[in-house]
Amino acid sequence: MLILSKYIVKNELKPLLKHVSLDDIVVGARKVKDGLGIRLQALNSPQYRFFKVRIGTMAKARMIVFMLSGSGKIVPVLIRLKKDKKFGMNMAANNPAVVEQVDRNLSHIILDLERGDYEEIKF
Repeated sequence: MLILSKYIVKNELKPLLKHVSLDDIVVGARKVKDGLGIRLQALNSPQYRFFKVRIGTMAKARMIVFMLSGSGKIVPVLIRLKKDKKFGMNMAANNPAVVEQVDRNLSHIILDLERGDYEEIKF
């Protein structure tokens, strides 16, 4: 199941809608569920694991998600085009800008989850 927080839809997905669709996000989540994502070891904990996955067909984009251990729920945290000037070419856990943005986005995601400001999409 894909969990899309209001913050991620507004701040990560909407600015890229002419390049990346909701279907691309679902396909990316399915890839992670099927073991095709790249695990980001530095960001993992016992409760969840982070993965990076390529998304989009026309646009070369990347998405970082976390998957709750044992539940199969996948939550997008960061969505960027590969040509993104800040860190699209180096969307990795050893990039301080990526880690900082993931932390910032996670804070907003947690608030959205607590308030019920999210959508569940089964796939």
